[in-house]
Amino acid sequence: MHEYSLACEIMDNVVSISESNQAKSVNSITVGVGKLTHVNPDQLMFCLEALVSDNIAQGAEIILNEIYPDMECQCGFSDSGDKFCTRGDEVVDDIRAFLEVPCPECGKMMHASGGRELIIESIDIEQ
Repeated sequence: MHEYSLACEIMDNVVSISESNQAKSVNSITVGVGKLTHVNPDQLMFCLEALVSDNIAQGAEIILNEIYPDMECQCGFSDSGDKFCTRGDEVVDDIRAFLEVPCPECGKMMHASGGRELIIESIDIEQ
């Protein structure tokens, strides 16, 4: 489970940044997780929650934001990837939502741009 090593790196950065800003505690941590990162958000959340139990971030709220890729076509059409997570009555909530997506303008296959981010978006600290 590579989510644990990613969570360790995130927490190392949170603790380092918090300490360098003379924080007394961390109120919340917001992490952006791209839909194309191959990271399981539930596993990442579990690992982060376990890691905040014995450091300056103990008790901090952890918020995971989904980052959707932009879908682009050769014809120039582009739109946010969140609009392509439904196909008929089916909701596709994984990487399959961004594969083999026909362009609504010309019918050619679109490609995903972005959505591969895993970033600390914000750290709310108490000074």
